[in-house]
Amino acid sequence: MSISKRSIFDNCPTTLGQNLKITKMKTSIKNITKKLIKIFAVSGLLIALSSCDGDVFDPELEVETLITEFEGNDAVTVDRRGNIYVSEFGQFVNTGGNGTRIFKVTPDGDVSEFITDLSGPLGNAIDPQGNFYVAHANNTVTGEVLKIAPDGTRTVLATIDGWPAGLALDHENNVYVSNFLTPTVHKISADGDITVYATDSRLAGGVGIDFDRRGNLIVGNYSTADILSINPDGDVSLLANIPNIVINGFGIGYITVIGNTVFATGIGVNKIFKVSSNGEVKEFAGTGESAVIDGPLDEASFSHPNGITSDPYNKALYISEFGGVGAVRKIKFY
Repeated sequence: MSISKRSIFDNCPTTLGQNLKITKMKTSIKNITKKLIKIFAVSGLLIALSSCDGDVFDPELEVETLITEFEGNDAVTVDRRGNIYVSEFGQFVNTGGNGTRIFKVTPDGDVSEFITDLSGPLGNAIDPQGNFYVAHANNTVTGEVLKIAPDGTRTVLATIDGWPAGLALDHENNVYVSNFLTPTVHKISADGDITVYATDSRLAGGVGIDFDRRGNLIVGNYSTADILSINPDGDVSLLANIPNIVINGFGIGYITVIGNTVFATGIGVNKIFKVSSNGEVKEFAGTGESAVIDGPLDEASFSHPNGITSDPYNKALYISEFGGVGAVRKIKFY
């Protein structure tokens, strides 16, 4: 049987075209699969944690210590690769913190200095492009919100009256800033415009700040242990008060939100609390003893837990500690 050169070459474009189509299909399927994995990772965490009313609790979860003898003692954030960033506020001296660094902790617990030469850094955040945001240089009169690009370029986004404390980002990389001394939350747009997003007397004392999945901005009040909700129109309402936890002015350190459930650090009582979407408050973890002890949620101990963040991709909570020798604690959601 003979095959002409023409018939062979005539078949080549068809075969090549088919191969290209198959390659494109495989690439498309691979990209879709990656997106679905991310969606399922986030959704899986919400499903695993949330009941119909958004409440969360699994008594079989455990607290573990990722790193100890650690000087990062304030706000915590995490990037999409699971790296953890912790502010070193240090201790209050004169009119601000004496810490100067942001630490980076890998998922395996390796520590490095990520940013240096700051002044009492507090709230922080990182966007998908790798830009890092931090509130620092507080002097009880004003404070700065700083943006640090991946190449190290620093830009002062805003100088805000009072004591800008916690930071949160929305999906468009607008920055929202709580304030410890003034009854405000400021918004800094991606273009650099600074506006007052909300004002209410109950916001004075605000530190922890995060969004729920309904688009409400949640603020934890350090001084009163109130948890406040700001809707997209800027209206402020009380979601809950965590009772009997304010000791010598130490109430809620920071907060993080998973779905519509708020997790808050009780810095003065050495416990982690959770608040459901209907305002029900429950103790989530910690015995109340000031110590670094791992184990089940109701047997583990914290030493003045302060910063807290959630990692939906790796399904975990990370917590910094203000007291003792310092540590980063982890609660893994299975």
